[in-house]
Amino acid sequence: MIRLDAPRRPSLPLRAFSRRLAALLLAAALLLQATGCGFIDIDKRFFVVALSVDKSGNDKKPYRITIRLSIPNSKTEPGMEKSQIETIDAKEISEGLRILKSRVDKEIDLGHCKVLLLGEQLARDDISDAVEWMMRRRDIQSSAFVAVGQPDGRRILEQMPLSERYSGNTLFLTFGGDATKSSFIRPIKLFDLFRRINEHGMDPYLPIVSLTKNGYEVDRLALLDKTRIRAVLGPDETQLFNQLDQQYINSTIKTSFEDRTVMLAVMDLTVREKIRRAGAGQGTLDLSIHAGGTLEEGPNDILHRHAAVVEASFERDLAAKTEALLRKIQRSGVDPLQFGLRFRATHRSKQAFEEWQEMYPTLKFRVRTDVDIQGAGRIK
Repeated sequence: MIRLDAPRRPSLPLRAFSRRLAALLLAAALLLQATGCGFIDIDKRFFVVALSVDKSGNDKKPYRITIRLSIPNSKTEPGMEKSQIETIDAKEISEGLRILKSRVDKEIDLGHCKVLLLGEQLARDDISDAVEWMMRRRDIQSSAFVAVGQPDGRRILEQMPLSERYSGNTLFLTFGGDATKSSFIRPIKLFDLFRRINEHGMDPYLPIVSLTKNGYEVDRLALLDKTRIRAVLGPDETQLFNQLDQQYINSTIKTSFEDRTVMLAVMDLTVREKIRRAGAGQGTLDLSIHAGGTLEEGPNDILHRHAAVVEASFERDLAAKTEALLRKIQRSGVDPLQFGLRFRATHRSKQAFEEWQEMYPTLKFRVRTDVDIQGAGRIK
């Protein structure tokens, strides 16, 4: 007699599947136990807010890697932020960073690193390996800002500005444009730097960060070929570079009139260029600049009595300074204004870039300027 309530034995295929499933779950558990699941609590992490790579001067360990670690603080008042600086010399950048992990009690996290500094000596030698490592590193954001630290990146990171509310916040605000907006600052992000290194017809540039008594000064620009610094622009040249490349308003142009400096606050700026090829190795760059704005500094009666004369003086000085800047860049053998890329885009020849390389060293510049004084500002 068969009992209806007797438990039924599973079929052989179902039993085999159960064994395989159990084996897979056991293997997964052992794998997770051996390697870890990758999750680390926030209180067991050290967040790197800035990183620098310098030359150490030691051939066996040529790289000096410095990281600035943020130490959380319950107070967010200026001057209360605390940081920890760790430095190591290593043969390879990645090796040095891993050795640094043995010097701290928490996991080093680069996910919040927004500023990457290259020491001046490294930037004058070769930045290729450092930039390539930054791009390959999976936890470094390609939107991080890159700059040259003068005299080196380590001393820049060791500076603790008194006004800093969060660790590294001074450099973030300087480059990010969320607070200060200056026509003398030209930031660049990692992805753009990498693109300029690898693209034909454009060359990279990097802002220079130098030390002051209580903070940093960022008003100069380093022009690089694909690997190292070729020229450095001063503050006025950096502002003009921004005006030509980005048509940067809220900037100034200046001239002199009757032994006095006259300043024009630029509120309207248009820059147009056209490259004309005139045979093998010959060409002309026509640059047209229109600037309009109000006077910020000058004699009280300058607009009513001498407006046309002052406008002509602005146009003459702006054209001369622009041509001088273009020739300085040309003599350095770099092309940060992307003229070569525009030439490639407007010429269908397969040898367009080779033609540009042949033409650029002898390229002639013709600059036309038009300055419109729209008002004398507010005088009470």
